[in-house]
Amino acid sequence: MTMTVDVKKLTVTLTQLNQMIDQAMPAIYDKFVQTTPVKSGNARASTTRNNRTIDANYQYAAVLDAGRGYRDGQMRGSTQAPQGMSQPTIDFAKQEIIRRIKQLGI
Repeated sequence: MTMTVDVKKLTVTLTQLNQMIDQAMPAIYDKFVQTTPVKSGNARASTTRNNRTIDANYQYAAVLDAGRGYRDGQMRGSTQAPQGMSQPTIDFAKQEIIRRIKQLGI
């Protein structure tokens, strides 16, 4: 059996996938911010995006992102984001990229 790979088509597909990720990033960032709990508004206001990176620039980001649960003998995290922010955002990003791939027919 012989298999041939058209490298030009592969390059176009990888370029399309990279563009797709760049195009999806605003929606992915919005999902992260929407998932971020609100008490004073500091966490949402301190969350920024730089290209493909979302930065939670506040000291208690790790506590919120760990979700709701017992740590150090006390209930920690937020009832507003019991799963944290990263995992729901990653799940959303996967769904968004798959949706865009299907639109391209790749």
